[in-house]
Amino acid sequence: MSVNGIGALERGYRRSPQRETLALLAQALDLDQEQRAAFAATAASSAAPRGHGVAAPATLPIAVRSFVGRDAELREIDALIREHRLVTLTGTGGIGKTQTALRAAAALGGPTPIYFVGLAPFGADSVVAAVASAVGAQETPVRPLLESLIGHLKNKTLLLILDNCEHVVERAAAVTDALLQSCPRVRVLATSREPLRTGGEHTYRLPSLSEQGAVELFADRARAVDHRFAVTDENARLVAELCRRLDGIPLAIELAAARVNTLPVRSLVERLDERFRILSGGERTALPRHQTMHATIDWSYNLLDDRERLVFARLAVFPGGFTLEGAEAVVCDPSLERTDVFEILSSLAEKSLVVSDVDRAEPRFRLLESTRAFAAEKLAENGEGFVLARRHAQWAAGLAERARRSAATTPVEPWVRTFEPELQSARAAIDWALASDDAPLAARIAAGFAGVWRMNHGFAEPRRWLEAALPHLDGGETELTARAWYALSTVTFGMRKAEAARRALEFDSNLGDAGDRVATLYQVSQGLLEAGRVEEAQAANDRALRLCRENGSMHSRRYAAALEMRARVAARGDRLDEARQYYAEALSLTSALGDEHEAILIRTNVAELDSRAGDFARALESAEAAVEAARRVRSHHREITALANASAYRILLGDSKGARESAREALELARGTQPRDAAIALQHLATVAAHDGDARRAARLRGYVDAWYRNEECERELTERRTYEMLTEALRERLSDAEIAKLVREGEQLSEERAVAEALAV
Repeated sequence: MSVNGIGALERGYRRSPQRETLALLAQALDLDQEQRAAFAATAASSAAPRGHGVAAPATLPIAVRSFVGRDAELREIDALIREHRLVTLTGTGGIGKTQTALRAAAALGGPTPIYFVGLAPFGADSVVAAVASAVGAQETPVRPLLESLIGHLKNKTLLLILDNCEHVVERAAAVTDALLQSCPRVRVLATSREPLRTGGEHTYRLPSLSEQGAVELFADRARAVDHRFAVTDENARLVAELCRRLDGIPLAIELAAARVNTLPVRSLVERLDERFRILSGGERTALPRHQTMHATIDWSYNLLDDRERLVFARLAVFPGGFTLEGAEAVVCDPSLERTDVFEILSSLAEKSLVVSDVDRAEPRFRLLESTRAFAAEKLAENGEGFVLARRHAQWAAGLAERARRSAATTPVEPWVRTFEPELQSARAAIDWALASDDAPLAARIAAGFAGVWRMNHGFAEPRRWLEAALPHLDGGETELTARAWYALSTVTFGMRKAEAARRALEFDSNLGDAGDRVATLYQVSQGLLEAGRVEEAQAANDRALRLCRENGSMHSRRYAAALEMRARVAARGDRLDEARQYYAEALSLTSALGDEHEAILIRTNVAELDSRAGDFARALESAEAAVEAARRVRSHHREITALANASAYRILLGDSKGARESAREALELARGTQPRDAAIALQHLATVAAHDGDARRAARLRGYVDAWYRNEECERELTERRTYEMLTEALRERLSDAEIAKLVREGEQLSEERAVAEALAV
């Protein structure tokens, strides 16, 4: 017998043994005449199509493991199967196409027989034979097997599952087309890493598991190797992170779960950079390509042509997805035309090696993490790693320049949405540039993307990159150095902000345009204001306003920002009428420019004026309106500020419960991204805790907040000073000075993560 024939019998794909095979087995087993007759009868019974639905053991493989996390997909697939005669489940290797197809078929119910044909062990020449064997069609000497198969099925009603078609896709498509045209009551459910592309086909791309489904699958498979395993409060976050980094791919999750009897979940997460060593050791009875994640991807890779393999490997340099324009800029060279990239990308997407997202204004593509790790191996084998990494970094630097130039003329929210998807590429490019001793390249990328990072992802990362690059910039890079210092001023606070902006002005005194200097002066003013140096802040703001008027740029976002800063300076000097006048002028201009993001900031600051005047109810009403407006335009930064202020106003109105809820919302959004807003929210939560009797926790949180303001050389603004005074008074009523001092010292040692955890544990 052939290897394919034995494999088909072992896996139950073939149920009709040849008479010669039966005779040889009977002889080898030394059966007597009676035993031979029973043996032949058993073989004939097993081979005959029997039963309905999925109960017959002769038709579908029996599931021996639970099926988790695909309820929504099964409902959608069920509807497709009932409506269309050919449905193909597509998706990346290990996504669960086979098991989902089997479960979808099992859920159909009714009298229709279902036959399973696993094509994985077969070549293209054996597709017809595999189908014929599964349904019991016999070859005759007088006509080809396909004709015999059609004749056998012509008047039958059945569902045929063709599993793993990708390596024989052309032949599988031809056979399917022939069956559907000639056998009107036959339906086909196929699984393949790419569509069959034949008439009447409806494809269903099987997505990754949802987070909940992925966690459920991990827990189920982990309990199979360690019955004591459970998802707990202590490990839930790590399990979720593990599943996310495995892209919700069932095979990868199952392979990782199989390791929990030797590695704790934390170690699995930490070792994911070695994922192909971790994601191995699947079931011995599984097909070889399903025993390791590497083999699963290798199966698809080996089906590519040379150009597809080249592009696939080069795409490994994109860590967080890419546009067609990005791919063309990075992967092309004299051997590969830009016009070919779209065709190759489309082919890789059809073969489920690239994931495409066409729901955006500009379509994006990405490689799943395990797929990208495999592609990186191939890129290294090709010897192109360094060249492609530099090309990628240079492309990222060009994007950063576009981001910097458009920042002043594009409303904030669409500007952020345009460049935010490229942050992972920016991060990887900066990291590579610094490791390659190319500080100017790293600084260009970090400076251009700093504002994008700052809006929704925090200050810490761009600040770290810029501080790493600035000391290594060449004295001849004057314009770049000014740009980097300016970017640093936008992600620092207080006097650090003011000093960084002043350094930018020093380098930019004879370079750049007036608009850049106005923006830099805004950072000087803001830093000085945060440090409590109001007169100096006003002097810097005066310079900014004068530059705008001298250069005729009074209908610009930068002039609106300078007016808003003048209002803040006036408010700090208790000149409330003057502040309202400047805020009104700034709001009118901002609205005319269509910049809702900055309009929300101005409305938030107007609420602060009401608070200064003692009208806390009106201030709260304005803050709540700002929260809703920020949510409409998806501005997390503005939403956090408005929520934190709303919490303070509620404290001042005596609404402890409402204050706690607003501060918790602000803190959840600010944690890890907006350190100043996180500190303010923590202070408000401490104030509520102190008034509710939890003075020890409140004192520790106060210690953290005190340390933050001290380290950043910032002063509290009036609203924060008011709640801080209430906090201090409440602590003194409940604790001795010695106890307060001890608990404050403990709080000073807390990291932001620990302080947040303590605040939210209430």
